[in-house]
Amino acid sequence: MSDISPTPPSSASSESSDSGKLGFLEKFGFGVGDLASNLLFQTFNMFLLFFYTDVVGLSAGSVFWIFLVAKIWDMVNDPMMGAIADRTHSRWGRYRPYIFALAIPYGISAFLLFTVPDISDTAKVFYCGATYIFATMMYTGVNIPYCALMGVITPDIQERTSVSQYRFFMAFAGGWLINTFTLPLVRLFGDDKTSPTFNEEVGYDPVSGYPTAMIVFGTLAVLLFFMTFFTTKERVAPVTKVKSPFSQDVKDLVGNFPWLILFISAVLNLANVAVRNGAMLYFLNYYVVDSARSLFSVNFGFFELEVTRTVLFMSIGALATMIGVLPTQYLVKRFEKRTLYIIFMVTQGLSYIAIYFVPGENYSLILTLHIVGMFLAGPGPVIVFSMYADVADYSEWKTNRRATGLIIATILFAIKGGLWIGAQFNSLVLWIVDYSKDTAAATPEVVHAISLLFTWAPGILAAVAGLILLKYTVSDSMMRKIEIDLQERKAAAEG
Repeated sequence: MSDISPTPPSSASSESSDSGKLGFLEKFGFGVGDLASNLLFQTFNMFLLFFYTDVVGLSAGSVFWIFLVAKIWDMVNDPMMGAIADRTHSRWGRYRPYIFALAIPYGISAFLLFTVPDISDTAKVFYCGATYIFATMMYTGVNIPYCALMGVITPDIQERTSVSQYRFFMAFAGGWLINTFTLPLVRLFGDDKTSPTFNEEVGYDPVSGYPTAMIVFGTLAVLLFFMTFFTTKERVAPVTKVKSPFSQDVKDLVGNFPWLILFISAVLNLANVAVRNGAMLYFLNYYVVDSARSLFSVNFGFFELEVTRTVLFMSIGALATMIGVLPTQYLVKRFEKRTLYIIFMVTQGLSYIAIYFVPGENYSLILTLHIVGMFLAGPGPVIVFSMYADVADYSEWKTNRRATGLIIATILFAIKGGLWIGAQFNSLVLWIVDYSKDTAAATPEVVHAISLLFTWAPGILAAVAGLILLKYTVSDSMMRKIEIDLQERKAAAEG
């Protein structure tokens, strides 16, 4: 699949003579690609561990091994996809074709992931493992090209920050939709009280509710990926057309110290996200007192959204992160990106840790600290993803070879690695404390472990993810010089 079409790249998909400034439609169209991604990926991140243990009935130990096997395959799959995308030549560019071609399989994978047939416990483990691996492969296939697209959509470093801001506002909008509407949709679609899997305790049937909710999210995600494909184009072509072997690309990558720092930070930060998100439902169910209390309802006509303490907690936290994205471009124009990232990550971590000292009866203070932490989480991804594109330019500047797809693939591998570490850590801790949904509320050791997973663990990971950037050496002023040098090289090569 490395040569989709013999047709050479058109001016719309290779280097353009324009200034690299992007219009609203292209920025918006690019941004909704991450909204599409997060409609499904955040569902995996927020609900899958809980779904496996409390709905499907898998043991925490079984989930631990499912996640482990899937990550071993990712170690091969991720860099391979990046190398394939870098070597793709089509009339649509190197990366956009994969966004179009794999959108539908990605949507289908989400439905399969939350559709577990009534089979033996052993067969359920194998089914869940197979569908989880398939879903992560589809995520790799569509998201590595999508993320690499930001490195070639414009050569302008300020425009990259702007595009990144659109992207992550949309990404967090996807997170808000998932946090706000997943449980109400599951309740809506699982309202058949005659179903043998209807759960009287929660008031709905999760076995039928989750798959139908994923059809809604999956269909919307596919349409949004198509919008990204049709509204964007690739402008940045390599300075040289010389093809380098994959081994040379890897050698260049290993010698790229700024990339290594971002790689380690990505692992730590996404481990923070995975630990906290994966523990959230457990924390609300078993630590926060009266979390199922209904606060108010909103009538949408075709269904009524009942806002409980849990729904409000998840929804308003995601909304705070969206709002946190908004001032990022303003701040980046006035302060060094590295400095901003360190400040936001450290203060985010401290706000998470502070929740540990609040008793479960004090819902208001827990909610307030959660909102602060989630707001501070907003700017970080916007800043660091523009830095990923910067290190691709830095690599090309040093080596005269461009491997954006491979660099983004390795960063995404770090992101997925961090998410995997977080998920593994959660499942391992639950396994160690012998978690069971039937006895968790009555076991102080389990409740304490869950509170640590939601507070101290992500807080420390977030703070260290920021502090490690003290070793990052590519400044904004250096990037401006690199941008000019690369433009001069391209002009000389074309002349």
